[in-house]
Amino acid sequence: MEAVLEAAASTSYDAPGAPDRLIRKAETVICSRTDRILLVLERCTDNQNYLACLRTAEILGVQNVWIVLSPRGMKNGALGGADGADDGFVDKGELSRKRGRIARCSSQWLDIRTFATTAECIAALHADEREIWATDLAQTAIQLGSTDITLPQRLAVVMGREADGVSQEMLHAAHKRVCLPMYGFNDSLNLSVATAMMLHHLFLCCPEARGDLPSERKRALRVEWYSRLARTDAQRAEFLSRVDNPPPPFIDVRRPDAHRTSWVPPKIARKEQEQAASLVEQRQAL
Repeated sequence: MEAVLEAAASTSYDAPGAPDRLIRKAETVICSRTDRILLVLERCTDNQNYLACLRTAEILGVQNVWIVLSPRGMKNGALGGADGADDGFVDKGELSRKRGRIARCSSQWLDIRTFATTAECIAALHADEREIWATDLAQTAIQLGSTDITLPQRLAVVMGREADGVSQEMLHAAHKRVCLPMYGFNDSLNLSVATAMMLHHLFLCCPEARGDLPSERKRALRVEWYSRLARTDAQRAEFLSRVDNPPPPFIDVRRPDAHRTSWVPPKIARKEQEQAASLVEQRQAL
């Protein structure tokens, strides 16, 4: 009996060569995705912050990210502003090695929607029947210091621009203004850090939000992701044949040790090798 339990446990975690490994990993992620919490990034001006927020949203299980483009344009990349330079989200970070490492190709696993103005985003949030919680540093904002908070069935949490936060237009439209407790001399957090802390806290307040995704949306994600994960046409056909009969998910998304290889930039790797060789020479000279 113990041998049977051990065998069952060994197949419940991701492992090299596990049957249906790729689509089981996809199923593990799908089972934790949520539509209950929607993230809005409003008028941010640093592309690297955007990419870090996307990575955070994806890893925490938030499927929908809406972006209000900045009229000021974007530094450290390109995310079009109201000047018409670009009409939608362009994750140029994922086309370069440096910025690709920030986002870890997160946008391909998310539903991203962009808006030219805050008014357009607010109208869409109302049409989607979302309750809007805007982050705000005002003393009247509700501090999310405990988990004794009830989340609405359809929540949109808005993170604002690096310099001045959420716009007045969005604040006026918000049902609640919320903030994270802070205890130091500084009175604000980095955008990507604040986004991570806010989303993590919302899931602590509402654990049942994790996995709250309609069955038809889960099926649509299977079709999209199974196809993307396939490495050959034959494998794609095999994966898609399992859409309506998916394999069981893993216990969690952690990779096996054999697949947890770290990447060191070649320039840094060379310097480390040179320093190690120099240290060996010094020791031999003693």
